[in-house]
Amino acid sequence: MKKLLHAVVVVLLIAYPFLVGWGLAQGHFFWVSMILIGLGVIRLLSKKQQLLWPLTLFAILCGSLSLFLNSGIWLKLYPVMMSIGGLVIFASTLFRPPSMIERFARLIEPDLPETGVRWTRKVTKVWCYFFALNGLISLTTVYLTSTQVWVWYNGFLSYVLMGLLLLGEYILRKRQMRIDQQSKT
Repeated sequence: MKKLLHAVVVVLLIAYPFLVGWGLAQGHFFWVSMILIGLGVIRLLSKKQQLLWPLTLFAILCGSLSLFLNSGIWLKLYPVMMSIGGLVIFASTLFRPPSMIERFARLIEPDLPETGVRWTRKVTKVWCYFFALNGLISLTTVYLTSTQVWVWYNGFLSYVLMGLLLLGEYILRKRQMRIDQQSKT
């Protein structure tokens, strides 16, 4: 049951920009606000992954402000907050290792060599820059573009960019580790 609930939460968070676009177009942002608050509360009650709590609190905050201020703008600001949260989370792991990308890398390579650790630390910094830039672009789409452009960027393009960065990092890390192995022999 927990896995099903987790899957539903992930799907709703990924679909979030489309839900907001629909909600704003139909004038039903109340329900989208309730979904966002509900997702935040579910994550909060799961008491897992304390590292993700900023994202959880931002969901509850944005959903609540949307309801109380009767404004859909707070729903559109949630992806901005997600980028800020991602920046805070990734940057915090630079001060309290292992870095976020090292954590991901160790899922595939538990015995990551020291060169890999240094590499993942650098890539975590790249992710911090990405989250800062993504947040600025997302903020721009909130105030300077149509809801359709906001949905397109926040619901599609930003995910594609994240995927490309993740895939590029994996490919480059493998290449770098191969080069490091060859230089040792």
